[in-house]
Amino acid sequence: MLHQALIVVEIQQADPDPNGWIQVQATGRACIVCPCGLNTGFIDKTEAAQQHRDHLENRFIRHYPENAAAQDVVNDMLGGTSP
Repeated sequence: MLHQALIVVEIQQADPDPNGWIQVQATGRACIVCPCGLNTGFIDKTEAAQQHRDHLENRFIRHYPENAAAQDVVNDMLGGTSP
């Protein structure tokens, strides 16, 4: 089974800037999706990060160690540390 979990960060439209440009802001929620069927729906980004780590550790990284580097990037983005 193919596992390639992705984090999708939820954003929402904010008020336009003074020049009329559309702006967006993060909601603090994210969703984890994977071709294996995992779809968490939008949950708190801290919980999403943990579920992403758990999913990759248990299913993907052990088979494809080169993807540990991708997990490090995700951890840095979310302010966490590598498992």
